[in-house]
Amino acid sequence: MIPVVSFVGRSESGKTTLLEKVIGELKSRGYRVGVIKHTPHGFDIDHEGKDTWRFAQAGADVVAAASANQIAFIERVPQEPDLDQMRALFEGKADIVLTEGFKTSNTAKILVLRQKQDREQMSYSGETLATVSPHLSPDGIPVFSPEEISDIVNLMVRQLWGQGQLTELLLPATLN
Repeated sequence: MIPVVSFVGRSESGKTTLLEKVIGELKSRGYRVGVIKHTPHGFDIDHEGKDTWRFAQAGADVVAAASANQIAFIERVPQEPDLDQMRALFEGKADIVLTEGFKTSNTAKILVLRQKQDREQMSYSGETLATVSPHLSPDGIPVFSPEEISDIVNLMVRQLWGQGQLTELLLPATLN
């Protein structure tokens, strides 16, 4: 099963910027990276008047747009899929799935905190791998600054794929 790490924190805490950097670091090491953005209030990637929008308006349950280098599926679902259902979509396509959000899922978490009190005000579940904050974590969890991307990725790799030799830690699981 593909490992999942959820980056959680309050709005405007820097989750997206941190994820961009972590994705870049993982890609530079040869990992195939999947990302899921949790948007509990809904979203729309289609635009009124475009062909795919028109197909959906006509009643299509699934609409896809394909080009030479990308594909997108838009599927209407009766209820929000859980994270395991979403993870299954990445099988064979990614070595790791990162999420922004899914704070109540039972996944490994990296807390992204702006202020020390944000941790106390946030409810989440799952194992906490680390905190990314300019403030120290009071409970012994590793703390990184937002600039320590390589160290954050090293911790993720050790936690997700074990304590092998350093060269094995830095290679994607599919290459070991």
